[in-house]
Amino acid sequence: MGLKTSVAIIGAGPVGMHLAMNLAALGVDCLLADRDETTRAIPRGNTHNARTMEHFRRLGLAARLRDLGLPPDHPTDVAYFNTLAGQEIARLTMPSEREKRAARDAAGPADQIVEPILRANQMYVEAAMARHLETLPQVALRRGRELTGFADRGSHVLATLADAQGREEQVECRYLVGCDGGNSLVRKSLGIGYAGKRPEERAYASGAMISTYLHAPGVYDLIRRPAWQYWAVNPGIRGNLTSLDGRGHFLMNTKVRSEDTRPDLTTIRDYFQRVVGAAVPVELLAHTPWTAGQALVADGYGRGRVLLAGDAVHLFTPTGGFGMNTGVDDAANLGWKLAAMVQGWGGPGLVPSYEAERRPIAFRNTGAAKRMSLESGDVPVGPDICDPGPAGEADRARAAAVISTFGNQYASIGVQLGARYDHSPVICAASDHVADDPEVYVPTSAPGGRAPHGWLDGHVSLFDRFGPGFTLLALDPGAATAAFETAAAARGIPLRVVTVDQPALRDLYGCGLALIRPDQHVAWRGNTAEGAEAVLAQVTGW
Repeated sequence: MGLKTSVAIIGAGPVGMHLAMNLAALGVDCLLADRDETTRAIPRGNTHNARTMEHFRRLGLAARLRDLGLPPDHPTDVAYFNTLAGQEIARLTMPSEREKRAARDAAGPADQIVEPILRANQMYVEAAMARHLETLPQVALRRGRELTGFADRGSHVLATLADAQGREEQVECRYLVGCDGGNSLVRKSLGIGYAGKRPEERAYASGAMISTYLHAPGVYDLIRRPAWQYWAVNPGIRGNLTSLDGRGHFLMNTKVRSEDTRPDLTTIRDYFQRVVGAAVPVELLAHTPWTAGQALVADGYGRGRVLLAGDAVHLFTPTGGFGMNTGVDDAANLGWKLAAMVQGWGGPGLVPSYEAERRPIAFRNTGAAKRMSLESGDVPVGPDICDPGPAGEADRARAAAVISTFGNQYASIGVQLGARYDHSPVICAASDHVADDPEVYVPTSAPGGRAPHGWLDGHVSLFDRFGPGFTLLALDPGAATAAFETAAAARGIPLRVVTVDQPALRDLYGCGLALIRPDQHVAWRGNTAEGAEAVLAQVTGW
């Protein structure tokens, strides 16, 4: 006998798990299937950006995740050397986790940083997410199960899962979502391809790469001040080490030839020693091949009742750390829309709005990562950069001048918080144009963008007052909200009314009422509740 569920999610990586948690937050049951028996104990991405951490906060996980990865006092600097045992060329200074917490505690009322960026490897965060999912009764986990096929029947989808022994299980679901990575079976089965820029072979950060998980605590004996990421730049090599736990575990990327499909351990050990510049003992733990320099976006985000999210619809070069974070935003956008359809308050235009909103953001973010990747190759590497004397000082100064402009790669707050859905059919159109700057975020209540944030009395985040469904934010004393409440109740739309009497926040929003979606984007703004029925109909896809 087969299983029945509202939403079947294929792929229990960070995007699939986020989607499951978003559905559970709105009371929707789902099945989450993955071919692996456990989360992968191999490092991958190291950046959970400010927007992703806001989603974790909304789902109740942000605080515990900040205990993962680097120790609380470990700097998150990015440091450049000729070799790690040689001279430091430049350093982009960034705060430790303890310093971030202190800055947030001292934040002003209108400060927009709710959750600072977190430098913790995905393998640590995914394990914590998996433990949390096991506590959610709405989520049925099927590990060790691989999707072998599916059929969209119009009113539902039939999917087949198989375990390692080939035993099959039938699943009937209202919607199927492929969060199954760059080689997505779901995407390929739908006949959807990629558009965008393929990587070209360059000296570094483009083309074939090998990531190596290694243990080398002796690296810390060479460094005066620790960092989160270490770069070695000299005429013979360009490479980096990313600190995972502050105790000797690192992730290293090695440029290889495109025809090299298996790691050559001798080459990788030699590469490590050349980056370090000294004979430091190293234990190589695991290797993962990947391709740098990609900027690809799928031609579509789904067909009918079958949708796609994460790497299944966009492939990034890792510069800037946008890939996984863009996928998390996909899940936040799609989750509430699927919940609306399952619960009956979503209209026929709601699911199609997912592609309309998220595909332009994928082009925006892959383009930003590609530009940053190309910038990384612009560091001038003079022939004397390793010379401790005046000639070396001059070469290092020239390199440092360029490196000093790379801050946007690590603090691109405009990319993180500035995604907008201005032309979406389920957004009540903004009246003013909002510039998109990858380095600058300007809060505005113009519909389509992230809701402006404010800290309330007692240093409570405005976002913590929002409900899991829609929120009607009343910023004028005595604002009439009954028309929205009545219309929402009639339609079955989950709506929380939040009244805030704070003049600074009223000035920031520039309106008396703002309707906030479950993903914290502004859907509508105004000064009266006139037309509430029409507003709610549009923003839910009717």
